[in-house]
Amino acid sequence: MEQARAYVKNDAWGMLVINRGLSAGLSAALSSGAVYNASAALTLLEQSGHHPIAQLMFIQPTLVQVAGAVASAMAVKQLAAYQSSGNITSRTSTNLHALLNPVGWTVENLGPFDFQLSTLVMPMAMLISFICVLVPLMMLKFGSYAAYKTTKHQHIYIALVFVALILCLVYSLFGTLAFLAFKGPDYGPKHQGLPITSGLVFSLWMCFFITLFPMALWLKALVTLVPPAFVAVPSVLTIIPSMCAGMTVVDLSPKFFRWMQALPFYQGGMLARYIVSGAHRRLGANLGILLGETAFSAALLYVATRINQHNVFTGAVDRMGNYRGTLGYTGSALVEPKAATLPTEPQVSSQSLESGIRQNAHAPSTTMSIVDDNDNVDAAMRNETLAI
Repeated sequence: MEQARAYVKNDAWGMLVINRGLSAGLSAALSSGAVYNASAALTLLEQSGHHPIAQLMFIQPTLVQVAGAVASAMAVKQLAAYQSSGNITSRTSTNLHALLNPVGWTVENLGPFDFQLSTLVMPMAMLISFICVLVPLMMLKFGSYAAYKTTKHQHIYIALVFVALILCLVYSLFGTLAFLAFKGPDYGPKHQGLPITSGLVFSLWMCFFITLFPMALWLKALVTLVPPAFVAVPSVLTIIPSMCAGMTVVDLSPKFFRWMQALPFYQGGMLARYIVSGAHRRLGANLGILLGETAFSAALLYVATRINQHNVFTGAVDRMGNYRGTLGYTGSALVEPKAATLPTEPQVSSQSLESGIRQNAHAPSTTMSIVDDNDNVDAAMRNETLAI
């Protein structure tokens, strides 16, 4: 039984186990009327930590249906044997309850995660936290034009990663507290799942963070490059598949939808369910995929930052992110105006100056003629004076 429990808790969806002593106890009840506990015949092992929706909709109903079919077949067989028996003494001493209900079962949940709203609390907490992270990062698109003109793209990249890191840490903590607030009252007097300790809270916080961080870097890179008219497209195309991966049973879906297993919400949700329930341990795979997606998103953001700075310097985008030639493009707002040029005196070449001097040398002197005319007037005045 312990091996069956360990196998179901770590790898299987569920299992139907036939308990030891079933045949001996049933024979004693039918022959001598001994007390018989039908529910001790079978044990249905399940664990909702793998996925609560799959457990409630597929696994548990299937196990109950199989156990019911076994119980019905055993009851029909025992009743036929009882009717064909000619021993009146054995008939009177038969335990009729064991005859009509020879097989029952008990359900044992090895990794409970089926509290109220369990299918919604985890993905919704991640979704709200991610939206709170995404909004400030989207606003940076419309307020970082001047920084791209005056700052190196390496420094801008480091600043964006740091801002995303702080936002994800803060809002992932809020999401963790919201999840614990919804789950806490549903424990009731009977303990379910792992105890809520400071270590579990910290692990759950880091689970939320490592889920939100690659998505924040990914969407920041896409939002940096798309124009304002299409800024919501990357968000919608990312959030909708992520919510589907976090809420639906991707493992039991058609093969076309298996690509959703690579999404952060799927890996983060599985990791969170393991932290809370202790079932279906895939710690290495979950962390490996999330860390790989973080590295890829960080590299994509670096490329997007460098491309955007090149577009800003060349005037390919305006301060709002509109590309040249598209509707709404206003031009490069921070291009320095050219210095105003003052009118200058016309430059006279040396050849023009020499030719002008030669022309003046051959021209008649106006000043000399004026002086000669004045001398003639003075001489005439002296002659008139002498005549008087």
